[in-house]
Amino acid sequence: MRQIHRLARAVATLAAAGAAGCASYEPKPILTDEVLRELRAVRLEAVRPADVPATATQGAVPARFDPAAGLGPDEAVAVALALNPDLRAFRKERGVAEGELVAAGLLPNPELGVTWLYLENFTKGLASGSLDASLSWAPPRPGELDALRARARARIEEVRAELASEEWRLAAEARNAYAAVWAAEERLRLVEASLALRERIRQLFRNKRDAGDASRIDLNLVEVDFADVLRERAVAAGAVENARFELNRLLGLPPRYELKLRAAGDPLAFKPFAVDARALESLMVARRPDLEAARREYEQAEQALRLAYIQRWPWFRFGPAFMRDELEGKVQNRLGLGLGIDLPIVNLNQGEIAILEARRERLREAFIARVHRARAEVNEALGRMIVAERLIRTFEESVRPALDENAALTEAGFRTGDLELTRLISAQDKVLRARGDFIEAVLDYWRAVHDLERAIGARLFEAERSKE
Repeated sequence: MRQIHRLARAVATLAAAGAAGCASYEPKPILTDEVLRELRAVRLEAVRPADVPATATQGAVPARFDPAAGLGPDEAVAVALALNPDLRAFRKERGVAEGELVAAGLLPNPELGVTWLYLENFTKGLASGSLDASLSWAPPRPGELDALRARARARIEEVRAELASEEWRLAAEARNAYAAVWAAEERLRLVEASLALRERIRQLFRNKRDAGDASRIDLNLVEVDFADVLRERAVAAGAVENARFELNRLLGLPPRYELKLRAAGDPLAFKPFAVDARALESLMVARRPDLEAARREYEQAEQALRLAYIQRWPWFRFGPAFMRDELEGKVQNRLGLGLGIDLPIVNLNQGEIAILEARRERLREAFIARVHRARAEVNEALGRMIVAERLIRTFEESVRPALDENAALTEAGFRTGDLELTRLISAQDKVLRARGDFIEAVLDYWRAVHDLERAIGARLFEAERSKE
């Protein structure tokens, strides 16, 4: 029984020593009511420049900005990078990768083996017992820790690149959403201006009817047209509200948060960019974050394969060994050195090596496919930008002069009272549609610009500079 007590004390001592080097577990449950309360309490005023992560996607974000004065496009991107919950959750992946690097630099733990035997009545009237204990440790093979650390460092760089890719995606979506809100509000202003004109027409024809110069059918046609524009205003107002919901979602703000927009100029003002596909593709290969992430993933496969080749060779483990025998009342203690050898001579780790070599080749081909898709995205966004630019130039050169002339002629007709009703309504419908199409073309242009910036991993003004 004394041996049992000694064994129990030894195990308890080892357990206490292991526990001393470990942090204690602390539960952290998810409280849904608290989560909802925190999300409802998010306010733009809480964001400060120090909260905005340093990233190349921000553009010209000012060092200090007052949220109460409103947000410009770049400031909106900065807020999204600081508050967006999806991005904040993705950043936690970096902590996981850093933990893998710490684990890769640690030496393996030793292994403790204990055997206790007790034989009743082994001899006449006496019992026999023995206690064996050994502590063995396998040192890392030459190059093993280097391969583990290199793989973990590549994993960290992969996570950083993936985070940068998510930031570029969010930046493009935030800029698109900002432009969509601005365009929706511009459409609403356009419809309200058209509604004001329809009100003038309605009042004119009411006066004409009272004077006997217009029929009831003319007045009814005016009222139907006025009601249709009222409907369009309701649709345009709903589009503004939906666009603001989407912008608030991307910025990490509550859905009905009253966000004030402010820009130094018109954010939808047309600005041409002198870029070409070949220069954009070259910049894409150098700067696009998800391509960097794919390269880092391939590097991890390289290091994993290197590690498999290192582990194919025999290796040893060693440590002290202790034996205590008790036979017929006599006790003998022996202390020595134990040695064990791993012999992977049956397969030489061939299966693992074959799997990792195939994975490396798959990642190589996957990288080529990703570059192919990225080139397609660059050229598709560039093509959309060129088409939208042509539409904008056509409007400026041909359509706008005709619309300005129409406005002048309509105003002259109001002064003289000489307006032909059906032609006037038809013309105003065409004017409203043409101006709305122009707003859509400009919005499409900037969407294509922002998508192109995400596709190359750089702002377009950088692409222009790199071309020079």
